[in-house]
Amino acid sequence: MKLCPLWIPVLMIIIISSGCAGILSYEEIAEQHRTYTSGEKNATLDEWHELIHALEKFLHTDENSDSADEIQFAIASSWVWCIKAGDTQAPQHAIAAFRRLIYTYPDSEFRPQSHYWLARCYTHIGDSARAAHHYQTVTEKYPDTDSSAMAQLELARTYKQHGYEKRAETVYLDIVKSESNKDIISAATEELKQIQEKQKPKAEIKNTPPQKPVKTPQKNETKPTKPEPQSLTPGSLTREFGLTAKTIVIDPGHGGKDPGGIGVGNLYEKPIALAISKKIAAILTDRGYTVHLTRDSDKFIPLKERTAFAVRHKADLFLSIHANASYNASANGIETYYLNITSSDKEAERIAARENANSGYTIQELESLLKGLIVESKSKDSRRLAAHIQRELVAETGAKDRGVKHARFVVLIGTSVPAVLIETGFITNPTEATKLTTDTYQEKVASAIVRGVEQFIVNTEQISQSNPKISNPHNPQLAATQR
Repeated sequence: MKLCPLWIPVLMIIIISSGCAGILSYEEIAEQHRTYTSGEKNATLDEWHELIHALEKFLHTDENSDSADEIQFAIASSWVWCIKAGDTQAPQHAIAAFRRLIYTYPDSEFRPQSHYWLARCYTHIGDSARAAHHYQTVTEKYPDTDSSAMAQLELARTYKQHGYEKRAETVYLDIVKSESNKDIISAATEELKQIQEKQKPKAEIKNTPPQKPVKTPQKNETKPTKPEPQSLTPGSLTREFGLTAKTIVIDPGHGGKDPGGIGVGNLYEKPIALAISKKIAAILTDRGYTVHLTRDSDKFIPLKERTAFAVRHKADLFLSIHANASYNASANGIETYYLNITSSDKEAERIAARENANSGYTIQELESLLKGLIVESKSKDSRRLAAHIQRELVAETGAKDRGVKHARFVVLIGTSVPAVLIETGFITNPTEATKLTTDTYQEKVASAIVRGVEQFIVNTEQISQSNPKISNPHNPQLAATQR
């Protein structure tokens, strides 16, 4: 498996003729690109910059064309070549260019490679946290693409570099078991052996940037700054790779004598919450986290005991999983809550009252707890965690976005760590109730929640380190093809 064969033309585009003298035709731009990337001509930085400028100018003539994403990819890959040529400002330009493709063209076939090379650029400037996130995005969202195998290998190397050998070993083993590319298997096998034998050197594998077109950012988007190197303290590293949250407590809502909400066809909330929670736990455990479930069967646990459970297990994050219910059968969508002394709205108060019904606290105790603990609660972090999870859930499921809200949920009180309550859908809505009972949809929900958790962790603390070298880019070729 490789990233874009060397001679595959990547731009099939309508050539727009220009009536302005002195402006290069697209055929000329494509030919320049071919000679630079093939090595036929050893282009200077000035020549690369001129080529990028010409591509950008051409792109601006029709940013909504079918081939606009290909041109953007060509521009971004050209910036990667500039990195190789020693342009100190190129990494920031490349990052902005790849990000523009990812967020402007959500259906582009170049997104997997853009995520991969965005990760490589982040590694180059010392932002290993964001690099790891984008490598994971490739392996999770685009597992069958050419970019996935290299992303998996680079993710393992990133873990290994920072001392997370258990997580690196897991990824290396996955590569050896499932990959078909002999070079990648050989590299993973050797590096896995080094971990097992506590050796330091690493195998080399040819690794070179994109092979298809992209676009550079506007000038006001690229203010390149050289990051200040920071010491790699254990604390910063654990945050960087999801191990600030070494221990995550997942709380499947309700259970036993408490069925939770009751939906279509007498569907109870409690088994839905448990099934999704178990799937979340499985994914997180596979990624090296320590995960505890407040319940793993159909048993009743008072809410205040769930909080005590999280404290007892020294949780770093707390996720309470639920399914929503409403008297209005048309109510639908997903919403995520965090603790606050005031409620978002009357609907939030209603939901909190329902979820608090078996709390084991009197009204007076609840008010006292809130007054004493709300100051200690990780309200801002919880709000950020909720936002990341909500965003991923809506993107993954296509469900209605009911937003991030806050209310007085007893189960979130007193954990002193980022804590959220997730209403994964309405069991009183016939369509959502059907989806929530299927393994496929539950897996989607679980995967989205995990991605939200890891995005929260990745963004909790950014680190910088000395700039590693970026490998030779692939040779993206532009086809000067008229049609």
